[in-house]
Amino acid sequence: MAAKKLSAAVEATRLLGKWTRLAQGHVVFGAGCSCGVGFASLRLADFEPQILDYLKAKHDVGGHAGVSELLRSIAKQGDGKGGLALLADLERSIDSFDELHRGR
Repeated sequence: MAAKKLSAAVEATRLLGKWTRLAQGHVVFGAGCSCGVGFASLRLADFEPQILDYLKAKHDVGGHAGVSELLRSIAKQGDGKGGLALLADLERSIDSFDELHRGR
């Protein structure tokens, strides 16, 4: 059980770093990036409420002001509420935004 707690805490910390890095950027759409002329300026934070709603619906976690707060909570509590399954779902969302950010 301690190994599972540690892995959830480590994974949450790793995802927090990835989230923070991506949150400082912008999202690329179509042929250009969202920071260009004629494009709406979208940041990862603009999608944060939808991500939190998805995680709440699927994993019954709520009460967090943001993804960073949720990840910090999991890092402190270990497997706690949501645990590794929640982190796997969140990582897929983060990876999707990472691909958009890189324009792949």
